[in-house]
Amino acid sequence: MFRSATASLVFSMCLIFAASDALAQRSGQSVTVRTGTVTAMKSVDLNDGNAVKGALVGGAFGAALTRSSKGSGRRDRNAALGAVLGGAAAASKTRPGRVYTVTTNEGTMIQIATEQTEIRVDDCVYVEEAGSTANIRRAPATACAPESAEVMKDAAIIEEMQEEASECAAAKQELVDADSDAAIDRAVRKVQLLCYD
Repeated sequence: MFRSATASLVFSMCLIFAASDALAQRSGQSVTVRTGTVTAMKSVDLNDGNAVKGALVGGAFGAALTRSSKGSGRRDRNAALGAVLGGAAAASKTRPGRVYTVTTNEGTMIQIATEQTEIRVDDCVYVEEAGSTANIRRAPATACAPESAEVMKDAAIIEEMQEEASECAAAKQELVDADSDAAIDRAVRKVQLLCYD
């Protein structure tokens, strides 16, 4: 009997440690953060599938779209979009946004569609991907300087960027999971605080 209880305790502890390792891996290592320079931008209607085709869909708008695909009702989706874009814009048939083209420090190209309009051509940015969510935010110009290439590979810097991207992804998940107008409004404000520059 004692052996059985001890074996069960040891097994339970192993499961707890394995679960905590998996959570730590998901929160940090499942996040990809790429640094680059905005080389082009265009204003688009986010509702136009052709305008955003091939681009990552980011910002709170991307989370609101994810929310609608999770089975929330049209009213809930409109409330989320209204909170993201403002009531008049959400009621409109068009949803103004931008598609940014980013040339990463490694030389690859990324396009990301978002409701954010404050980013400009030549801005240094982080493009974050966590699961099915994406985000773009301004980065210090130093992060895009060729002289910073080695520093940007530093484990502490990478960990910090991943932590910030994970916090943004969690805020977006809160928007997806929100179950009332007040919760949607609160979640959108968190996204704006944790995901925008």
